Amino acid sequence: MVRKSIPDVERLKVWVRAGGRCELCGTYLLEGKLTYQDFTLGELAHIVGQDATPNSPRGMNPLPKNQRDLADNLMLLCRGEHNEIDRKGSLDIMTVERLRRIKREREAWIRRLTGLNTEAGTVVIRLIGQVRGQEVELTKPTATDAVIRSEERFPEFPLSLHGDGFEIDLRHVSGEKTGGPAYWEQCRQQIDRVLEHKLADALREDSVQHVSAFAFARLPLLVHFGSRLDDTFHVSIYQRHRSTESWYWPSTAETTVHFTTESPLAPSPNTSEGVLLLNVSGSIQVGELPGPLTTLPRWTISPQNLTPSVDVINSLSALDDFTSALRLLLSELEATHKDLQRLHVLAAVPVSAAVALGRVHDANVHPALVIYDRTGGQYSAALEIA
Repeated sequence: MVRKSIPDVERLKVWVRAGGRCELCGTYLLEGKLTYQDFTLGELAHIVGQDATPNSPRGMNPLPKNQRDLADNLMLLCRGEHNEIDRKGSLDIMTVERLRRIKREREAWIRRLTGLNTEAGTVVIRLIGQVRGQEVELTKPTATDAVIRSEERFPEFPLSLHGDGFEIDLRHVSGEKTGGPAYWEQCRQQIDRVLEHKLADALREDSVQHVSAFAFARLPLLVHFGSRLDDTFHVSIYQRHRSTESWYWPSTAETTVHFTTESPLAPSPNTSEGVLLLNVSGSIQVGELPGPLTTLPRWTISPQNLTPSVDVINSLSALDDFTSALRLLLSELEATHKDLQRLHVLAAVPVSAAVALGRVHDANVHPALVIYDRTGGQYSAALEIA
């Protein structure tokens, strides 16, 4: 039986909505991989088969016959993907519902991406590590989706052999679970190698004006990472939200979050050391402090009228308020405690807050930050940010 030809207008809709790429694997379908000549390599695949017969893949779906050759029922695929989804062994997996969802999400993403102002670019930097042997998914598509959804910026991944942008991969550094001095130092060196060399070179060439920072690693490394993202360019900080299991910032927050600072009643103005507790995603009790810290003046930042929890910083406005509280405290310490040389920081905070702490710190005017790590139920000094 001769297959009915798909109308040209419907073909055009599919190609445009898919951006000229396979909607399953993302392969560019207007250029050959071997010769790089211009070819039309894509194929239009029916989600619900063209014919309402058992031999037509997914053809027994009740979709009316006059809607089967419309763009809404067609996907742009490369030949291999088209052949695979129509094979008998794939039909129970590549169902009508699954293909429709993939098509809908892919085409919505293409539409958002192509609607962005190319001047609103951002360079994506990813710090990928482990926490107690665990890691999270932080791929290039994940970062891209978060940037577009949160700020409608055009993500760029420059200066990389594989086009992945600035990536710091700490997953293969040994010693993460115990967090000894050698582990912290190796990780610090890797972070500095990228941010103080590759990024610095890009800044000198004026190729970076805005950065989107994604990070997952042990807390001291997050603070050090933030400290290397200075104020010569604008930075947007992202974190993975447990409530949604995604990296993009929600457009609205359920509650407005503000942060308050508790100061010691009568700290000595000439004290040389102090303690800063950041109780945001959890609460650090005084009894958990290492012995030498218990006698030092102590400042605490915590959410106002809220119990610390993992989802306290659930919006960009909450992160901004936390950052403002940090800036205000550090400014007050610089003005009223000139002799304060070191601030011991014990923090229960989400990723974004840890990176923000590093960014807020100014080594020229603020006391050095000694960042503590909790391992085996005890806190110990890990890195000093000076």
